[in-house]
Amino acid sequence: MKAGSLASNQNKIKLIEIIAKKELNAGEIAKKARIPLRMTLSLMDELLNEGLVLRNGDFYKISKKGEKAIKEIRGDVRGNRR
Repeated sequence: MKAGSLASNQNKIKLIEIIAKKELNAGEIAKKARIPLRMTLSLMDELLNEGLVLRNGDFYKISKKGEKAIKEIRGDVRGNRR
């Protein structure tokens, strides 16, 4: 998945930025993101399948690929396109 396709889904960006700060379970992520749990679980599954997050038991954390994608998105937002 390219950062561009991640950038097109604001909810995914919100979720990945939340877990970039701290490993959390789906309920905690949903609460912080103010997104319904069912949608959060669905989006987290997509992020897992795309290799942007990792799961350890009930907890999610950002992967190296996810860190890179977030850096690219943040650069684009600031007008620093490469």
